[in-house]
Amino acid sequence: MLNKANRLNKHGSFSYVYRKGKRLSETDVVLIFTPARSVRVGFSVSNKVGKAVVRNKVKRRLRAAVGERLSSISGCQAIVVANPSAAGKPYDVLDGELVSLFTRAGLMK
Repeated sequence: MLNKANRLNKHGSFSYVYRKGKRLSETDVVLIFTPARSVRVGFSVSNKVGKAVVRNKVKRRLRAAVGERLSSISGCQAIVVANPSAAGKPYDVLDGELVSLFTRAGLMK
């Protein structure tokens, strides 16, 4: 689980990252990021992914994957966006895509 200090949760923070950030994408996940001093991550899962139970399950999996690797991520503000295809994917697939995205972005230590 992400600590409160590592959560991106204000509307203005999300707007800033969407406006100024760079985008990288995989099949099921999109990463939007900007450099920062500390690591702050937010998650966006739209209604297109599925009903509330499915969306919450995808968010829990993404949060767990980021939380495991939080110490190896360098300073950034990031938003992880789930595509509709992420609904049926197991944890291992989502975790692998997140690692790939953070590595391609140059944010993994």
